[in-house]
Amino acid sequence: MSFFKDLSKLVSRADKKADQLADSARDLAADAAKRAGDFADDASREVNKLAAQAKREGTKVVKTAKREGAKVVKKATKTAKAVTKDVKSKATAVAKTAEARANKAAKTISTEAKVVSKTVKSSATKVAAGVKEALTGAPDASWSVAQLRAAAKTRGIAGYSTMSKPQLLKALR
Repeated sequence: MSFFKDLSKLVSRADKKADQLADSARDLAADAAKRAGDFADDASREVNKLAAQAKREGTKVVKTAKREGAKVVKKATKTAKAVTKDVKSKATAVAKTAEARANKAAKTISTEAKVVSKTVKSSATKVAAGVKEALTGAPDASWSVAQLRAAAKTRGIAGYSTMSKPQLLKALR
């Protein structure tokens, strides 16, 4: 009887571990999303710094241009605005690209976590089938197809993966 208790505890631990893995995956995805937001915020601050620097440089050009005359002033102002606009657009594009990559990474992590969770749950179902068979003996109609297939696989029954529930029950009896 202690063997079955130990086996039951192992199944319980596997379920808990699967839940922990799923929680960890969700935490990783949330962390990746937060980091993406932080990176976007940092990029935005850098854009503003670059814009401020460009504006300061533009002001220097304007002062020099005033000494040279109205024609040079007009041209310098136009150039400074163009530089500022270009810097802002390039920095914004970089920030958007970084955010998109971070979001893609978060989605990938989330997808991989789902696969891991599904695999763990599938393994737990197979173990549960083995435990149920060990505790109750022969399989019956109350068993799920997944449990019946796990029992058939354990017994080495050929073609179990394509069998229907009635066929699995017949093969296992």
